[in-house]
Amino acid sequence: MSEENEMVVRPAWKAWAALALAFALGLCVAFLVMRSQNANKPQVTATAPAVPAVEAEPAATDPVAVEPLDIAATFPSWDPASPALAELTAFVADVCDPASPNYREPADRIATFDMDGTIISEKAPYYIDYMMLLYRVLDDPTYEADPNDVAICEEIKTYANRGTKNSDLSPERHRMTASTFEGMKPEDLRVWINSFLDTVPVVGFDGMTYGGSFYKPMIEVINYLKANDFDVYMVSAGEREFVRGIVERLGIEPSHVVACDVTYITTGQGDKAAKDYTMTQDETVVLSTPLTKGVEKNGKVLAIAREIGKVPVLAFGNTAGDYAMLNYAEANGGMGCFVVCDDVEREYGDMAYAQEGYDLVAKEQWTAFSMAEDWATIYGENVVKTELPGAEAEELADAA
Repeated sequence: MSEENEMVVRPAWKAWAALALAFALGLCVAFLVMRSQNANKPQVTATAPAVPAVEAEPAATDPVAVEPLDIAATFPSWDPASPALAELTAFVADVCDPASPNYREPADRIATFDMDGTIISEKAPYYIDYMMLLYRVLDDPTYEADPNDVAICEEIKTYANRGTKNSDLSPERHRMTASTFEGMKPEDLRVWINSFLDTVPVVGFDGMTYGGSFYKPMIEVINYLKANDFDVYMVSAGEREFVRGIVERLGIEPSHVVACDVTYITTGQGDKAAKDYTMTQDETVVLSTPLTKGVEKNGKVLAIAREIGKVPVLAFGNTAGDYAMLNYAEANGGMGCFVVCDDVEREYGDMAYAQEGYDLVAKEQWTAFSMAEDWATIYGENVVKTELPGAEAEELADAA
């Protein structure tokens, strides 16, 4: 190509290139504008063919119909017409009903029980920790007692077999309860307690050992409350490890026992204070002395606040030592229940004390559980009340 022709073509080529570039830029701008417009338009989705509606399953949080309570099956040891039982079950149904203004979450359903005289006999012939001490010192073939302890326990036994006690001996009884089990592992003490409960016959009754001296109606109450997501605690003026050993057969965990403190040490600690000693890996925890009192009357309320940290919805007791605990529940929208030992046929009822209980129940607006009227049986039909072995001696002494 000649130089002249090349000069003519170059300007034409540049024109065509510029035109092509402008066209491409126009397409890009148009694409971006269309994309922006489509993004702002409502999105239309295809409509699926109609299908028959399927009824949804109830959500896990929906209220579930509650089966009517079978009183005869749940409380076979109660009179099914008992007004006190009806009051208790109505209260439980109310606090367990999510639609009720009184509803309590399961985590807040706390029930506290006294032990002696509330869920287990305290008249056989006396508190069960007394009877364990007497057996330990006087009858346990695995233990060699100090002669002075034997003499004291013989005197305690004389009073117990008459259905009475000598309060002057209480400090000695308290000391011996600690000293006669000193050095024993807590788990070994529980084995000993269960052996005692299963083998030692109850004084004043035929047909049961101490393990059978729980009040059947009250064990049914405990099981009923557990079935309704209540946390059951034992709050006793007895010694903590002894109470733990007694109630573990009811399914009450050691952590759910509030009671008098027991002194613990590790086997290598000796006389050193806990803050001055660090246990080694070949040591274990054992019982020591002394025991510490304090979980009675108002002490029960303070112990509940300290160890549980929640106010009970239900509280059960039977003596002046439990009044504060029952009031603690009642004052906070709960229910206090008072077990009255007014049965002189199947139990060693005290009618004068029973009347004091009824008078106080009326005053404080508690609910009374009458052994005589509300309970169809106490220990079972095969258990028969006899006479306390010291009753005859007491009558002879009175006659003289």
